[in-house]
Amino acid sequence: MFFEQNVGDGANLFVTIVAVIVGFVAAVGYLDKMKASKNEKKQD
Repeated sequence: MFFEQNVGDGANLFVTIVAVIVGFVAAVGYLDKMKASKNEKKQD
């Protein structure tokens, strides 16, 4: 069931940090898009 880990702990930590940063950037982009679409509706 479990796979042998071929990479060190440092690489594992790096992948985790990159995944968190990508998720954060995606969330900020989504919120910005929602805010922009809300502002466009107010201007109409």
